[in-house]
Amino acid sequence: MQNYVHVNPHSHLKTAQNIILRVDGLERNLMMAYRALYREWRPQAFGAIIGQDHITRTLKNAVEAGRVGHAYLFCGARGTGKTTTAKVLAKALNCLQPVGPEPCNRCDNCIAVTEGFSVDVIEIDAASNRGIDEIRDLREKVQFTPSTGRFRVYIIDEVHMLTNEAFNALLKTLEEPPRHAVLILATTEPHKIPLTILSRCQRFDFKRITPAGIIGRLKEVAAGAQLEVEDEALRLIARAAEGGLRDALSLLDQAAAFGSLTITAEDVHNLLGTVRVDALNKMAGYLAAGEAGAALRLAGQLTAEGKDLRLFAREMAAYLRALLLEKIAPGSNAQEAWDTTGLRACMAQFNEERLVKSVEIMAAAEQEMKWSTLPGIALELALIKACRQAGGEDLASLTARLNALEEKLSKLGADGVVYGERPVREPAPNSKAMEPGLKKRDPSGLEKDAGVSSTPLHAERKGRPGSVPAKVAYQPAPSSQEAVQNMPTQPEPEAGGLVGLEEVKKLWPEILEVVRKERLPLYHNYLKAVPLAVKGRGLVVGFPEGDELGREIAELPDNKNYLAGLLSRFFKGEWQLVFKHYQGKISIPEPRQAPKPAIVDVKKQFGGEEIELEEGSDKLF
Repeated sequence: MQNYVHVNPHSHLKTAQNIILRVDGLERNLMMAYRALYREWRPQAFGAIIGQDHITRTLKNAVEAGRVGHAYLFCGARGTGKTTTAKVLAKALNCLQPVGPEPCNRCDNCIAVTEGFSVDVIEIDAASNRGIDEIRDLREKVQFTPSTGRFRVYIIDEVHMLTNEAFNALLKTLEEPPRHAVLILATTEPHKIPLTILSRCQRFDFKRITPAGIIGRLKEVAAGAQLEVEDEALRLIARAAEGGLRDALSLLDQAAAFGSLTITAEDVHNLLGTVRVDALNKMAGYLAAGEAGAALRLAGQLTAEGKDLRLFAREMAAYLRALLLEKIAPGSNAQEAWDTTGLRACMAQFNEERLVKSVEIMAAAEQEMKWSTLPGIALELALIKACRQAGGEDLASLTARLNALEEKLSKLGADGVVYGERPVREPAPNSKAMEPGLKKRDPSGLEKDAGVSSTPLHAERKGRPGSVPAKVAYQPAPSSQEAVQNMPTQPEPEAGGLVGLEEVKKLWPEILEVVRKERLPLYHNYLKAVPLAVKGRGLVVGFPEGDELGREIAELPDNKNYLAGLLSRFFKGEWQLVFKHYQGKISIPEPRQAPKPAIVDVKKQFGGEEIELEEGSDKLF
């Protein structure tokens, strides 16, 4: 093209020259405005659309078979290809030289649609044209026949923004449009569209694009745009895009401008405000090890660097989710956006239950931080909870402990042992047994069989309501003798101060009574306890076999010292305690009722005495 001099006749200047530059390929590139990557690399055929094979296959078959519907509804998340697919369908319907179901992208009709000046393809933004007047105008123009192609295509974007009146005006057109009209409705919120509209359209749901699909497309675009991009940077962009290819291309474009056509992971971190993967690895390690202090220090360091704590919580939840999926289902798609080697190394530090709980805690924290005025506190509390999950107890350990307890309970049930009964030891084999039928009176005033020890353990003192005398056939555990022999040596008491087992047993109900008044929770724990043996100032206290919890509570230092001090109050001197298990067979007798007030008054007035009948007696005299 030659140079021309243009003279403006209306100018008062003598001459005015306007040089028209020769337009060749280089000059055209310099003069053209820059186009964003998502516009420059928009797919122009069905085969180039990423991640929507279930939709493109249906549309290609419909175009090839000539069974194109009159109304379509494209719904899905942003950046998943709704408008792009609508334009490709419009080109395929009006292409002059189609290649099967695909448009040629070389004819005038295809170029006009691509450049956006086709008179037969009309795009309407329903967000700004949402009234009934705009829809009435559409109803009038839809009757016009196409000028260059076979179909007149209307693409209504964000159709959920139309008013109810506009939707009602659109109903008849959607139901019975002209044969040459095709209406394509696109929306991100299909639940806002009336059912009367939905029933007149073929609905296609666009799904989010997988990280692998996004990364593959970004590599193609980067190669075509002559960009150098690190693999970790591509993974970061794919995670940030959340399934939207348009968002990913916009981030790639922004990173290219930031990094001067060379994109590193550090550049993407600076743009997004995200944290490095090594920080996520460190935090995951702290959560796995239960190191709350180190986790809080790392969170403080990220705050000092100006990182968005809510964004960090979201990334942490996503990272822990990837660890969980890799642990449960190795090779799943969740690892496509993460470094697999780092995932497996960090995954080995977690068990499954702790990992599930950590994901739950961090996801809840991210949601709470969204509305909190103090998001830092919400994050710190979540990190502490994740580090201290029920004192380190997980589901597997709790299940194992529960199974062990159930097994012991089943063994106890087979032996006939019932918790809650009050055992009494039988006399030792070398003790002198009294003749059957003889009675002896214990300090409480009640007569007992001679073959039973004088005072039943845990029985209430005379006159207290609900006293339950119990008779138990008891066999001391062999370990009690070993416990006495292995007990630490205590200084022998002075002459006349020797305390025997029988004396301890006699005062055992009074000792428990003091425990009941001073430490009621501990009193219930000792209800099944039995004095087994005494050596010097050492006492062996037995619990029923299987009562692991009762023995563990008794062996706590504070509880053990309290009982030793209580023995010192009753018997003087410093006492030591050893806790063992005993075996026995226990039956539950009928509880003795407390004397009625009338009987007590008779005894006071007449000096009467309450007697107890022997077993088997059915007559009073």
